[in-house]
Amino acid sequence: MKLNPKVYKQLTGEPFETQNANGKIIEFHYMNDTPFLFQFASRGRFAIWTSDGNNYKVLIEAKYYEALNDFYQPEVNLIWLNFLERVGSMSKKINMWFIIPTFFLYIIVAGVATIVFPEQTLPILLGMIVLVVFSNMIQGRLVNKKVREENKVAQDQIREFLGNERFDGLVKSQEDHYQEYFKFNEEPVVNQEEITEDNNTSENNSEDKDGKESN
Repeated sequence: MKLNPKVYKQLTGEPFETQNANGKIIEFHYMNDTPFLFQFASRGRFAIWTSDGNNYKVLIEAKYYEALNDFYQPEVNLIWLNFLERVGSMSKKINMWFIIPTFFLYIIVAGVATIVFPEQTLPILLGMIVLVVFSNMIQGRLVNKKVREENKVAQDQIREFLGNERFDGLVKSQEDHYQEYFKFNEEPVVNQEEITEDNNTSENNSEDKDGKESN
């Protein structure tokens, strides 16, 4: 299954780590060394899996990898690769179930409408477009549901391999990294009324001082 193929092709530098997971080569590249850092990290995506359909490259933010290294050891990556391949195969099947029947139905209805109901062709085609949109919505929801189910299975397998304590610790590290990455230095907010009062106090003090000196 091809996964972010454009990103895969652009990761031409030397990987900082290479793994072999059941015959699949996985190369790790620091996101910090590429133009993709802002594009992905700014949206909270610190690890991006890519593939040419055979091997894989992982684009990952440096500190994120340091904090969650155990999530990217070969045994865990093998679980994740199996998840990705199951999802890819399932998504392809579901798409074929919807796309091919809808395509042929559209062609048949359009042909019949043109020949039998020429004056009603436009409304019929518009109705078919609505049907296609509705079909795509159902297709998308079904795929998302299956992906969530498979993701839960993969996470349970990873939890079993790492152990509950280590797994929960890594989840906490993931959240800490997210909070730290998007932490902003907030400057103290000064109330405008306080500024006005301070200015008035300074002016009064200056007048008193000037008055005393003039005496």
